[in-house]
Amino acid sequence: MFELLVCIAASLGAGMTAGLAGISTATVISPLLIALLGFDAYEALGIALAADVLSSALAAIPYGRRRHICYRKSLLVLIPAAIFTYLGSYVGYSVSHGFLSYISLAGMILMGIKFLTKPVREENTPLRFVNSRSREVVCHLLTGVVIGSICGFCGVGGGMMMLLLFTVLLGYDMKNAVGTSIFIMTAIAAVGAISHYAFIGTIHHFTALAVCMVTTPMAAIVAARYANRVSNQILNRTVGTSLFIVGLLLLSIHIFS
Repeated sequence: MFELLVCIAASLGAGMTAGLAGISTATVISPLLIALLGFDAYEALGIALAADVLSSALAAIPYGRRRHICYRKSLLVLIPAAIFTYLGSYVGYSVSHGFLSYISLAGMILMGIKFLTKPVREENTPLRFVNSRSREVVCHLLTGVVIGSICGFCGVGGGMMMLLLFTVLLGYDMKNAVGTSIFIMTAIAAVGAISHYAFIGTIHHFTALAVCMVTTPMAAIVAARYANRVSNQILNRTVGTSLFIVGLLLLSIHIFS
C-alpha cells in the first residue's frame, strides 16, 4: 500500500512539473522511488523515463495546438540529444548518481528562484553572441549534446537545463521554451527508457512502472492545459513556485532518508 501511495504521489508531482515547465519526470520520480522505496537507482530511472514518454507526448499536444513548439529548431536539438542519451545511458549503467542528484535538485531550487525573481519576458531575446544563423544552429546542436548527456547519464536535470538554455541562451519566450522542451523530451525519454531496460534486461517492479505510466500523463495534461491558458507572468510565477517547492521537498527527502 505504501509503495502504491508513493508511486501515485511521485507521478502526480512529476506530471505537474513536466506539463508546466517541461522538466523530465525522472527529476521527481527517481529520487522518491530510491529514497522512500529503496529501488535500484538505475531501474528507478528506467521507470521514470518510461512514464516520461507518454506524459511528454500528451502534454505537448496543448502547446502544439497553440503554436508554442518550434518544430524546425527542435530537430537541431533532438538529433544530438537522442544520440548522447543512448551513449550516456551506456556510461551511466555502472555509475552512482547520488552526488549528481543533489546537484540537480539544488539546481531545481535555484531555477525556481530565478523564474520568481527574474521572469522570462514575453518578447525574449537571445544572448548577444548568438547574433547569426550559423551561431544559432551551433548553439542548438550543443544544447542537444548537453541535454542528451545529462538525461542518459543521470536521468535528471535534462529538461531543466533545456528550459534554462532555451530562455537565457537562445531567447525563447516561456511557453515556446516549455512546449519545445516537452516535445524534445518525448523522444529523449523514449530512447532513454529503451536503452535503460535493454541494459537491465528485465522489469523487477512492474506495478510501480504501470502506476507511474498511467498517473503521470494525467497530471501532465492538466498542467499543460493550465499553462497554455494563463498569462506569461502567471506562468513564470507558477513554474518558479513549483520548481522551488518540489526541489526543496525532494532535496530534504534525499538528505534525511
